[in-house]
Amino acid sequence: MLDVKKRTLSLKSLPERFRVRVLRLLRVFVKIILLLVVSILAILLGYRLHYFLFVSPYFRVTRVEMLGVSPEVKTEALKFAELDKLEKRSYNLFRLNTSRIRRNLMNMPKIRIVEVYKEYPNTLRILAQPRKPIILILGYGLYIADSEGVIIESLAPEKRKECKFPVMTGIPSEEVRVGGVIKSPVFFKAIDLQSAMAKQCEGLYEQLSELNLNDRGEITAIFKGGTEIRFGRHEVLERLPELEAFLNQHSPSLKEFRKFQYVDLRFQKQIVYALRGEKPAAAK
Repeated sequence: MLDVKKRTLSLKSLPERFRVRVLRLLRVFVKIILLLVVSILAILLGYRLHYFLFVSPYFRVTRVEMLGVSPEVKTEALKFAELDKLEKRSYNLFRLNTSRIRRNLMNMPKIRIVEVYKEYPNTLRILAQPRKPIILILGYGLYIADSEGVIIESLAPEKRKECKFPVMTGIPSEEVRVGGVIKSPVFFKAIDLQSAMAKQCEGLYEQLSELNLNDRGEITAIFKGGTEIRFGRHEVLERLPELEAFLNQHSPSLKEFRKFQYVDLRFQKQIVYALRGEKPAAAK
């Protein structure tokens, strides 16, 4: 009986050093258990959070809004950026790389500026500015370009009558391709001339059919009926008021304007012209 009592002595009856060690081990054991429990809970919560943010349908892209462009360009742009069939692609809004989408859309010739934003939980918003067609360029066919020299697209033959822009000729055909950029300084000088003519000589601009650039960097405007105005390569814009005054004096009507074979502005302080079937004359 005494042996049993001795064996069941409480912890307090143990030596002080041994009791301290036991308590220390118990504390370590409890901390390990708590750490394991917290870790398991953290893993479970992390897994659930990851599933909610990146896998669940809640943040799946279900709508793409593209503002600033026509419906036709929007359809083409969404297809170009692979954003057209959302139900099949299952894009997650958190995982979606807006910088990559922006770069892809900027590579589209019809788009000039684009910004891409995320609107949680499931909308992608795209703000775009399309390129503005301003001129036709003759290459291996007809192409539409903007004021920055970017070739936007080729022009289908059946749409030629609908397009009212003049045609620019004289640019090497191999340089004219969709997505390419015309870098010739003469091209931009001709575009400036076209724009100035549209503002200052509206009636004359409506008759403009072609802008020809030759190897010497000279610009010649060709009008309906075949009349040429040879602007040359120097002081092109500065000669417009002089040209307008000359035409007001010598050809106040369209019918009289078409009597000119050409009007030559390449000479300083004078205008050389020729009527159809007559010898050239000079007007100061």
